[in-house]
Amino acid sequence: MESDKHLFEYVVEINQAHIVMLGHEGILPRNQTCNILKALTKMHVMPKSLGAEDVHVAIEEAVTKRAGKSAGGNLQLAKSRNDQVATAIRMRLRSEVLQTMDSLIELLSQLQATIRKNRKILFVGRTHLQPAEPITFGHYLMGFHDAILRDLERLEGSYIRLNLSPMGGCALAGTSIPINRRMVAELLGFDGLVDNSLDAVGSRDFVLEFLANMTVLSVDISRLAEDFILYTMPEVHQLLLPDDLSFTSSIMPQKKNPDAIELIRAKCAIPVGAFSQTATTLHSLPTSYNLDLQEITPRIWTTSETMRTLVNIVKTLISRTKTVEIDATRPDLIMTTATEIANVLVTELGIPFRYAHQIVASAAREFSESGSDQADLWLQLVLQKAQTIPPDRSKKLKAALLRVSTPGAVVVHKRSIGSPAPTETLRLLKNRVEKVSRLRSRQSVRKNQLALAKSQLHRQILRLSKP
Repeated sequence: MESDKHLFEYVVEINQAHIVMLGHEGILPRNQTCNILKALTKMHVMPKSLGAEDVHVAIEEAVTKRAGKSAGGNLQLAKSRNDQVATAIRMRLRSEVLQTMDSLIELLSQLQATIRKNRKILFVGRTHLQPAEPITFGHYLMGFHDAILRDLERLEGSYIRLNLSPMGGCALAGTSIPINRRMVAELLGFDGLVDNSLDAVGSRDFVLEFLANMTVLSVDISRLAEDFILYTMPEVHQLLLPDDLSFTSSIMPQKKNPDAIELIRAKCAIPVGAFSQTATTLHSLPTSYNLDLQEITPRIWTTSETMRTLVNIVKTLISRTKTVEIDATRPDLIMTTATEIANVLVTELGIPFRYAHQIVASAAREFSESGSDQADLWLQLVLQKAQTIPPDRSKKLKAALLRVSTPGAVVVHKRSIGSPAPTETLRLLKNRVEKVSRLRSRQSVRKNQLALAKSQLHRQILRLSKP
């Protein structure tokens, strides 16, 4: 009963749509249709019932009490708790999905604003956690943006499979009563039916798909959290958290701990656990309805609430975290130009890339061992190692190397699609803004469709509630 509170309003709505259909099709007498709908309309809170085992029985008992045994006894005509609960879960879950999609759209909008602002702000790109190549903070955030965009598109794709009505599947084999399944689906805002009656009542793949989508989203968010923890470390010092998103130690006064981000990372385990538990429950169930399915439902709401909360916190984190200007004179950062310098050796000297790689690697070792922070020495070592340079090309090569001798120059020099060059970031950003705008429009269509269905149901209830 406690868990069923999440489904109460949807079970009432399902009963209303079902009775409207029975009355419209002439299956229920007009007076019984009227009495049942009046009883359902007055049901605003979960009925208190000592004997009822779930929300479905509690509502039936309350309707019977208010409408009389003759009318109330027909509330379950041509339906079962099995198709009813599957329908209620889908209705509640589609609401959760739409809310989560709204949160993701807002996160993407915040990311887009932050990317635009930081498209020229230098950032150290890393592989194996080691300084690798210069990028920008905007470029880094664009990678996260596109992962979140895919998470949103996965949710949108799953909504098509989620928004189908199981009503009319009854216990497992449909009914001989001439019900109108499509009418009920339309009144409840569904796009269509789960046709097969066994599939309608016994399948929970839509739950597993939602939890899988939330698991992928949680992995993306958890990786961002881990990055931010790394980048705010004093040894790395690329990002600076605001004080109200940090906490000090109870004993060490100098500490500024990223507790909020650590909790984000920890809570990302919730959907992973829910998905694993649900898959384990489902994988050995026989076809049709089994009470094991009841244990799955609470995990949906816990996961959904957790992920929406995390998305909103990440939005705040993105908007308020500051970048720290990198010290491009640090030897390890000077050498992030190495890949581009190797490319210049290839284009200017016509030597194979692997040979250019060896030349720059030898220069990097010597520069690192020297302990120098002079970019000029770095370039001199490269020129010395490239002993095959024809004299007439030495001057030209040096000029070409100077054009990529700093991390900032390397970023601007990039040419490939999706590179960190600020102009390329702007181009991609324009494309993403348009894509999210289209997603927002489609989201409005979905919400309007549900609002229209609810309005249509209420009109039918008013019409049939008159004696």
